Amino acid sequence: MSVMASLFRRAALTLVAGAAIAVPMSASAQGLHGLSVRAGGYFPSSSIHKLTDFAAWGAGLEYAVPWKVPGLFNGQAWSTSISADFYYSGRKRGILRYIPVTINQVYTFESQNGHTPYAGFDIGAATFGTTGTIPKQVTVTRLMGGLILGLNFDQHFYVEGRYEWVGKYKVPDMQGFRAMVGYRF
Repeated sequence: MSVMASLFRRAALTLVAGAAIAVPMSASAQGLHGLSVRAGGYFPSSSIHKLTDFAAWGAGLEYAVPWKVPGLFNGQAWSTSISADFYYSGRKRGILRYIPVTINQVYTFESQNGHTPYAGFDIGAATFGTTGTIPKQVTVTRLMGGLILGLNFDQHFYVEGRYEWVGKYKVPDMQGFRAMVGYRF
């Protein structure tokens, strides 16, 4: 099995496992309610940007879980979600593959001019690997965390930006900015 297929499988299994834990047994037939699809770019702010020229482009899924951590973030404005994304950049200098899988906690503010801004944080795991000479890294997984800012244009469309830090024990520095446009079902 190729490395690429293994990475796709790992990201998909993580998302499916998280969704299976989150969905109660008595779930109604609403189907895709809570699921969103998104696409965007990963813009590294470290030496890894030499592989991308500008950005690594990708797509992902996010699922809003129906439960909250009791006593930690109370109130209607807080929400929790699980997300998995895949970013890829193949250039002459090398290839970058980046798969962040996170649990997200966001606070949605009151509507302003018909739009609702939100802010929060995420924590999770980042699987990444590079080829080429600047720098070469076999596929590894590290802890990650970051800050989230977003804007809901309506109940379906949104834009979101994240700045994330990835553990860099014996690996290249993967911190950077992710920008996404999404659609919630």
